[in-house]
Amino acid sequence: MSQIHTNTAVLSSVTTSTPFQIFPPAGQGLFGPGYMLPFIGVNLSSGAVLTYNVEVTGDDVANVGYVAANGNWFGFTNLTGLSASAVGTLGAAVRAVRLNVTAYTSGTATIQMCQVIT
Repeated sequence: MSQIHTNTAVLSSVTTSTPFQIFPPAGQGLFGPGYMLPFIGVNLSSGAVLTYNVEVTGDDVANVGYVAANGNWFGFTNLTGLSASAVGTLGAAVRAVRLNVTAYTSGTATIQMCQVIT
């Protein structure tokens, strides 16, 4: 049986969201057979003036004591340095995703990640 797992965060300042963990199919590693790649969308409010990056990591963000600020985060291809709404699909094995607003004047940035878990 499959289920849909979604995460959403809304940011309205220069800050980062809580990391969204990527879940592998039961009994498989990341990106095993039948795995559906997570969808990532960032929507800016009307008139928003801000710049953001979607960042990914191979770090185990579920590890007790993990501190995201000390993690190894990388800009996600095609979703870096943007100031308009955008969407993407993960095409590489990562363990977590987050939104990082790098410049802010007004508005909000909403990130949503949707993943089918089998």
